[in-house]
Amino acid sequence: MNTFAEKLYRELTEDLALIHDLGDAPVRRLTTALQTIKAAREKLTAYQAIHPFESDAEQIDFNKRWKPRMEAERFYALEKFTIETNRPLADPQLIKIYYEQELAFTRRYFTQHAFLYQYQQLGFTELDQLLFIKGELPGLDEPATVFARLIAYEKLQHYLLGQLNIKTEKNGPTLRWTGEAINLVEIAYGIWLTAQLNDGNATITDIVLWLEEKLSVKIGTPNARWTQIAARKNIPPTKYTDQIREALLKRIDNELTNQNQKRKARRMN
Repeated sequence: MNTFAEKLYRELTEDLALIHDLGDAPVRRLTTALQTIKAAREKLTAYQAIHPFESDAEQIDFNKRWKPRMEAERFYALEKFTIETNRPLADPQLIKIYYEQELAFTRRYFTQHAFLYQYQQLGFTELDQLLFIKGELPGLDEPATVFARLIAYEKLQHYLLGQLNIKTEKNGPTLRWTGEAINLVEIAYGIWLTAQLNDGNATITDIVLWLEEKLSVKIGTPNARWTQIAARKNIPPTKYTDQIREALLKRIDNELTNQNQKRKARRMN
């Protein structure tokens, strides 16, 4: 069940990233996004009807991870549409105040649901049976729905901060990517597919935007760049990550050789 849900979610996020990049009017983007999300949810419901959960652990994993992620895309699409369509016109100062107010609203939600947010972020499992089998906890909203909104509001915060153009203070050196941008795409997809950021909640679009900002590079549309990699004929699709692996193994071999040589030298002395 969860393998199917994971595959469906990956396809959904790629489709939604493509819709975002089309540049249509907000109402058209929202309509297309909601139709895409609805179709994915219907596929999931149909699959679930003939593939019931085989264990409590499988049901917990679904309700804790995949159900909230799918629902979060719907929340995010609706919230972003509302923000875009209610944004003040022309006056930069009013627009700035508006975005700051929206950002404050999302932060209040995290404060109101601090317990579940910490439970989600820190990977706690002690209450999983109560939260994701029974789906309730006294005094709290339905946990999977709260998780979904937390995921959506994290994405919304990223969007709002981008609109405000808030940059975090740099304490270290300024670095920029000087290699081929396509190599960074392999890294981005590797990070995404192995769920290394935000407990696996970061989308491929989030990761690409983050890398572009941090490394001062233009990567482009994730889905289009992935298509380029998958369509490679004369070189492996994982060319760059293969090079990384070879470089790491070579360094390890060199270090082991040096250590062995030092041991031999000490014995001779």
